[in-house]
Amino acid sequence: MAKRSWVLLVLMVVALGAVGQAGVPATADAQEKPEKISVIYGGSTWLSHWPVEVGMRKGFFQAEGLGVLWQGFYASSDRMGALASGDLDLAGTGSISAIALMAAGSNAFYVVAAPDSYATVEGIIAQRGIQTIKDLKGKKLAVTFASSAHVLVLDVLEQAGLDSRKDVDLINMKVSDMPAAFRNNEIQAAATWTPTFEKMRAMPGAKELLNDKEFSLFKKYEFGPGPDLLVVRREFADKNPKTTRAFLRGYFKAAEFMRTNPDEAAQILAKFTGLPVEEQKKGITDTTWYAPADQQRLLVSPGGFVQGLKQLGDFLVRHKQISSAPAVDRWVNVNFLPGR
Repeated sequence: MAKRSWVLLVLMVVALGAVGQAGVPATADAQEKPEKISVIYGGSTWLSHWPVEVGMRKGFFQAEGLGVLWQGFYASSDRMGALASGDLDLAGTGSISAIALMAAGSNAFYVVAAPDSYATVEGIIAQRGIQTIKDLKGKKLAVTFASSAHVLVLDVLEQAGLDSRKDVDLINMKVSDMPAAFRNNEIQAAATWTPTFEKMRAMPGAKELLNDKEFSLFKKYEFGPGPDLLVVRREFADKNPKTTRAFLRGYFKAAEFMRTNPDEAAQILAKFTGLPVEEQKKGITDTTWYAPADQQRLLVSPGGFVQGLKQLGDFLVRHKQISSAPAVDRWVNVNFLPGR
């Protein structure tokens, strides 16, 4: 797992009543009143965190009697490290970091939901002269190691018959550093994700070489190389089940608002991600936002999402990213979902 880095740590406090939409009704009755008035959430500008931003701005968490303390992290590995150490209550994470902790034997968290499915907001941006994956041979390709983009790179290189250790010069780089390196020709390609993916695609001399639809498991399970998960610290959830449920209710209400009101959601999120509003709207509408009603099918029965994660674990073992593939279903707990 990548070294923990607390660079770009941002604390954003949204206390009860501090933000919200006038007229949003309180939905938490006495029986479901949260045990705590606030939770600490770990996020970033990646899409799985968009419902949290929207939920705070539109008052969906406030309506559940809950405030959200936001801590921003550069990478999922940082968030999962903070969650495991007790510094976060809940987080959105790419599954690579969660699987890595599972493989290491950590029982510090539950997987409580599969929030989304994406394919067009992550991929490889390359110089226009690079037409195919095979054209990357001998080129410098920037990627954040131990990320979903890293898994995508390993997979598509393998599909093209290229050796990731010999044929391509893989450079471990933060996503935020990739645009400048690309502009200065220090790299010829970059594997990145939203919002940097869209920003780099718009740069002079750049083109989208491929996106997550080329990932080998996408065709079977319709998810990218690092499917998103919502996770909660196990000790926190066990002690505060009503609070955990309140957060998830707010999250899914915000996700539904985004799905049905993409124009307004894009206006909110464009300030958060720095994307142009139309590009932001496209990111919202190109993403499948799973509802609570989808979670049983995805995570329990028939559980195709979890089966895909197990195959992803096998892939990580084959590429020596982890030592053994974990039984992912042991970490799944759907009892906190709305309607349970």
